[in-house]
Amino acid sequence: MAKQYGKTGNPAQRADMRAKAYAMSLKGMTNGAIGAELGVSRETIRTLLAEYIAEISVPIAEKARAVELDKLDRIEALAWKLLEDQHVAFQHGKVITLDGSPIADTEPVFKAIDRILKTSERRSKYLGLDTPVKTEHTVTTSSVVDASILALVAEMEEKNQEDRELSE
Repeated sequence: MAKQYGKTGNPAQRADMRAKAYAMSLKGMTNGAIGAELGVSRETIRTLLAEYIAEISVPIAEKARAVELDKLDRIEALAWKLLEDQHVAFQHGKVITLDGSPIADTEPVFKAIDRILKTSERRSKYLGLDTPVKTEHTVTTSSVVDASILALVAEMEEKNQEDRELSE
């Protein structure tokens, strides 16, 4: 019986074949040489390699995305803490007061807001929320010439109809 590594073959054999093909490709072998050694076509090797790379890269990308999202969560939590804290204005190492009360410093508040917005934008990029949405647009244009032609065609059809009625 012939080897069957196609999509209808044994999944365990196919996974083993993908790993072998990938290991051989890392050694610099061409798809044709790998296929000859494993008894399959060059196109099958190309498919197996693409499947193997997708299989190993998707979980890695998901883990990396999760790590980055956790970092963003920690950064955002710190920014929110800074936003909610009370900040007093200093000048030359002394607290600035007005009528004996310290004046609030708004600069850290605006910096915290900016950081929260930046982390939110980055999170949106990681989650793919900013990807463009495909839309389909249909544009229909008509000119004066088009309208004139349509009017002439309608007039001709009307005359043809009259001629047919008269000839009957």
